[in-house]
Amino acid sequence: MARTLTAIAPLLVQIFAADARQSASCTVSDSAKSDCGYFGIDQSGCESKGCCWSPLYDGSDTPWCFFDTGDDDSVDDDTSSTCFLLDGSEAVADSPPFDDSMMALFKANFLSQIDIDDVGAVVAAPDHDTPGGDYYFHWERDGALSMRCLQETETGGDNTTTYMQAYTSWVLGRQAEDDPHGIDVRTEPKYEIPTGEVYEGAWCRPQNDGPGLRAISLMIFANSLLEQGESDYVKANLFGSDAPNGGAIYYDLQYLVDGGWSTNTCDLWEEVQSYDFFWNRVTMYRALIMGAEFASSLGDDVSSAAYLETADAVGATLGAHDNGDYVYESTNREIDGAVFCAINNGYTNASDFMSFASPYEESTARTVVTYIQAFCDEYSINTQDSDSGIPGVLIGRYPGDTYAGGNPWVLTTAALAQVFYRAAFQTKTFGLPSEAAQEQWSKLGITTSTSSEMAQALATSGDSVLLRLAKHVNGDGGRLDEQIDRDSGEQASAQSLTWSYAEVLNAMKARTDYFA
Repeated sequence: MARTLTAIAPLLVQIFAADARQSASCTVSDSAKSDCGYFGIDQSGCESKGCCWSPLYDGSDTPWCFFDTGDDDSVDDDTSSTCFLLDGSEAVADSPPFDDSMMALFKANFLSQIDIDDVGAVVAAPDHDTPGGDYYFHWERDGALSMRCLQETETGGDNTTTYMQAYTSWVLGRQAEDDPHGIDVRTEPKYEIPTGEVYEGAWCRPQNDGPGLRAISLMIFANSLLEQGESDYVKANLFGSDAPNGGAIYYDLQYLVDGGWSTNTCDLWEEVQSYDFFWNRVTMYRALIMGAEFASSLGDDVSSAAYLETADAVGATLGAHDNGDYVYESTNREIDGAVFCAINNGYTNASDFMSFASPYEESTARTVVTYIQAFCDEYSINTQDSDSGIPGVLIGRYPGDTYAGGNPWVLTTAALAQVFYRAAFQTKTFGLPSEAAQEQWSKLGITTSTSSEMAQALATSGDSVLLRLAKHVNGDGGRLDEQIDRDSGEQASAQSLTWSYAEVLNAMKARTDYFA
């Protein structure tokens, strides 16, 4: 039975208030100032949030944008503009945010955008006219994540092996390309469809997350083949001395071992550059840990040891991304939806290096609380939805984004929902998280005394996020675009984005895993 919005409206938990006034009292000592802004906010953006602005010297630890003497980041009962979550007591197992018919449409659209022209390519979106130009290309990142989703959500069904063999052939072909830009071809962002030629136009290059992401997807495939006794294919194409460049998996992992993990790179959104993006490092770490186990299973202890050694080097950089308030993406763009994508795609419990990024940990709870606060007030559509009794929150790439109008994104919103579902699963499996984590979750109204109640509340929070998303996408015939207009709530920018389908499918799979 599908849940209706009228049925859930009374079951609200208020989270954050959007106080639209400029405070009358901004006389606050530096030590008492509570940050009300985000990285890169200016005076107009600060004051539009109803906060105080007082610039100091560059590098100051004191926030320039801060709450006044009567405000902090807690609930303000005098405002009607809030993001909220459903009460965790509501039974949600049999009433998912997206029903079976809608999920079938998502899956059909997703499958129609992989293995284009039977060459193994994954089209980013079949849209030639977006605010960012033509999307009819195979992006290395999008393709790898989509093919991982295909396998982990079992969307490919009986055709999964056929899809993955086509993708393997595509990857081997791209690894053999001569690069026209003087960089390692494994760090190219995108390729022409159907020829597979490297895109020769200007773009943000290099992008060093691609090799690790491809290796993860292909190792999932290889492990499945090995379980079926298909080792010959694995050794001939994916990992073997007679395979091209040692195999698609070997060649991509070797890029990381040879130092590629520490090179300068573009960010997930292809806008800024850094040597130390959280998304890139976490997914590389995941690939290397998987690679060590995979190589060992094939008797290649030398490669396994090299992967572990490199993983240790990468892992040693991860903890610095927790600044005590939240996990940040990079020093030049701190609050970034890429962090949720990183936690979902890169987290592994194989090492203490990653423990802080577990959905179960206090650091992740802190990050969720901070990010919801930052994005809730960023878009007027959040205010409109809350005033209409729609639960959840829509989030975008980062506060202050201007691309295509600076809107919420489907994929980052779904990624947040997945974090909630995975936190619910871990709580159900391992019991209550630490008291520090519980204190953070309580800021979202998740205050329970038993692990089963907390797990239910976290799962219901995931439902809340997807219900708000569903409100804006369910009327478009199963099409998921890139963005949702920040004012009108209509889907916007690139139509039928493959990565959007993948993130929604991943979130719903995490939900299914929790209720299984």
